[in-house]
This record gives sequence, structure tokens and C-alpha cells, in this order.
Amino acid sequence: MRRRDPRDELEDFRPDAPAGLFLSRKGNWFHDGQRVGHERLEALLHGSIARDAAGSLIVTTGRDVLAFVAEDAPFAVVAVDGDVAVLDDGSREAVGDVVVGPDDRWRMRVKGGAFWALLSKSAAQTLERALSDDGAALVLGARRVPVTTTQKSSWSD
Repeated sequence: MRRRDPRDELEDFRPDAPAGLFLSRKGNWFHDGQRVGHERLEALLHGSIARDAAGSLIVTTGRDVLAFVAEDAPFAVVAVDGDVAVLDDGSREAVGDVVVGPDDRWRMRVKGGAFWALLSKSAAQTLERALSDDGAALVLGARRVPVTTTQKSSWSD
């Protein structure tokens, strides 16, 4: 779960956000440009991210379903513990293949490959210390995890 950072006050209103539900690159939720701002509701939204039958991003509580637009990856890796990534919805999973985008930000597939996650700066810095000499892999104990670059610029697929 993401904690509200005082610097987020600068992102309480996003007139550039599309109508409806929107997830910013910083992991803040907006509805019609206005910050949701309620910590428990934002945690519920983060924990309810899914895909519909067509592959579009949705949040669902089982009964209610609402489409949303993500400015970047719909998940974030907020910490790394050994070879385990801690996601912003509180889940934990093994660090997977890392992709470095044209913005030099690190991302990886999560949730069985169904979603991208943007690594926080601290998570990326933790993994940078595990880079192999040639920079092509992370050495995490006995595991070698590939690191590749891409020109990809959309991360909601």
C-alpha cells in the first residue's frame, strides 16, 4: 500500500487526466481529474486491479467493475527484499526479468506476466547493486535475472 507523501499535494488535481478513473505515474488515483485522496479507498483500488475479457485495465471488487487508464505501469515495486519484489498492493513475488525503458526507468512483469510494474527508485537502486559486470543480468543468489532495454513507451498492456 502506498503511503501519502506530503509532496503529493502538488498532484491533488490533474486537469490533463482523462475522464473517469485514472492512475498516475506516481501511483495516485484520480476521478475526473480530482485526486481520490482517501487512503483506504486508494488501497482498495490498488488491490482490485485486473483485466477484463478484452484485456483492458479494470478495478473490480467482484460485484463492481470500472475501467481505468494508467499513465504508466499499473503496479509499482516499492521495495526489494533479496530476490523478492514487494508490490504496492502488498503482494510479494520473485523478481522477474527487468526491462529498462527509454526513460531509463526499470520495469518488470508481475502477476503471472499479466501486468507491468514500475520499480521505485529505491527498488531499482537495490537491484542495481546486483547487476552483473556486463550489465546483462541481475545476480540474485543462485539466480541470474535478465536485464534488457527497450524503446517501448506504453506500459498498460
